[in-house]
Amino acid sequence: MATRAPWRLRLLPHGMHAKLTWAFILMSCVPIGVLLFVAAGFAFPYTRELFPLLARLLVDPRTDPTGASWWLWAVIALTVVVATLGTVYLTMKIIEPVLQVSQEVKRLAENPSGEGVVTMQEGELGDLTNAVNQLTARIRTNMAELNQVGERTSQINLEIQKRMVILASLLQIGECIGSGKDLEAVLDLIVERLGSSEGPHAFSALCLQPHEVLRVTLRRAHQLDTKRLAQVVFDASSVRIDADHPPTEASKVLWEALGRPNLVMQPVMLRSHVIGVLAIGNHRPSHVFTPELIELVSVFAKQTSIALENELLLSKNRALAIKDELTGQYNETYMRGRLEEEIKRAIACQRPCAIALFTIDGFEGFQRQHEAFEVEQALKNVAKVIQETITDIDRVGRFNTQEFVVVLPERNKRQAIDVADEIRRRIAFAFASSEDPAEQLTVSGSVAENPIDGMTAEELLSKARAAIHEAASRSHNAVVA
Repeated sequence: MATRAPWRLRLLPHGMHAKLTWAFILMSCVPIGVLLFVAAGFAFPYTRELFPLLARLLVDPRTDPTGASWWLWAVIALTVVVATLGTVYLTMKIIEPVLQVSQEVKRLAENPSGEGVVTMQEGELGDLTNAVNQLTARIRTNMAELNQVGERTSQINLEIQKRMVILASLLQIGECIGSGKDLEAVLDLIVERLGSSEGPHAFSALCLQPHEVLRVTLRRAHQLDTKRLAQVVFDASSVRIDADHPPTEASKVLWEALGRPNLVMQPVMLRSHVIGVLAIGNHRPSHVFTPELIELVSVFAKQTSIALENELLLSKNRALAIKDELTGQYNETYMRGRLEEEIKRAIACQRPCAIALFTIDGFEGFQRQHEAFEVEQALKNVAKVIQETITDIDRVGRFNTQEFVVVLPERNKRQAIDVADEIRRRIAFAFASSEDPAEQLTVSGSVAENPIDGMTAEELLSKARAAIHEAASRSHNAVVA
């Protein structure tokens, strides 16, 4: 479209240009025309014959000295009044709509969401108000789109935060599994984190089948009574019950027992066998589970399977291990087996076999007063002193927390007492250099011999424990038989 020059006037009705043209005529052209007309009467006498009125107005002042002056001034005054009133009227007609448009635009600037500018009559101001209204409508449309984008952004942020919380939960569960924490604590964490991921009113539950190695609580729940889990069926297929998925005949009993909730259940596998189920649910009306939530339950079920598999491997590893992780000496399982073998060999060869049992005096108090690192270091030092005192054919092992057992092949009770007393003295000397009396550890010991005190490893250990408990009640840092 061609651009129109801003100074050109359009003589259109009701237009700003038309009003400005009439105002210009009234202010300039009309007075000038009247004056020219009067001047023509003076300059050209024949015009008086054509216009009698003009001749009357312009009589010779010498014949009628008062007539021309009065009428001439009257005509001039009337012309000025008409031009002024017309100019004022047209000016008000121009200024009034401009002021109205200005007020409407100001109101719109203060409240963009309000109504648009009132449409004026046809003309430039009408075009201006229509353009402002169109611009306002476009701004409102853009603002509505921005609000929608803001709402979607808020929803995305909430979803991101929710996923971050879930990811943090999975990382925490993985860390607990990797650090070898107690299986009960790991399973409780899985159930609690799964329930929290769906909101404050959701519940979660875990049911496991009995296993000969995994000694765990079979049923646990978050915000749900575990007694309701008695009807849980261990099935390899997943279960989904919500507004779009009514319960099947197979799951209706369980659904009724749990109070008719919305429910998602995923099987927990252990070496291709179903060992339990993991569930999450709520009682929200007309609720439909999202595919993301179902996938999340599946991920938590896999985490549960990993935790169970890890515990199974650790249990087998503990069963196969023969050394104590802290002190490096033999563990109780190995020592019992080794003692049984030595007893059988001693009976077959008709040779003596003895054991020496040691316990740290006042160990419970020492453990309460010191840090875990200091307690572990003390146990290592005790084990080291014992190992350095015995011979190559002897064996030392750690029982429980502060008990140490030494198997002494080819030694009778008298010889076993001498070895035990030497161990006691060396331990007392090793800790005597400490300035803190609470750190000057000592041990009490007892000995037992086969076959005098027993024919099996259990009998010898029971005899030695009974003797050391009796001695500990009377004094410390001593060896009894």
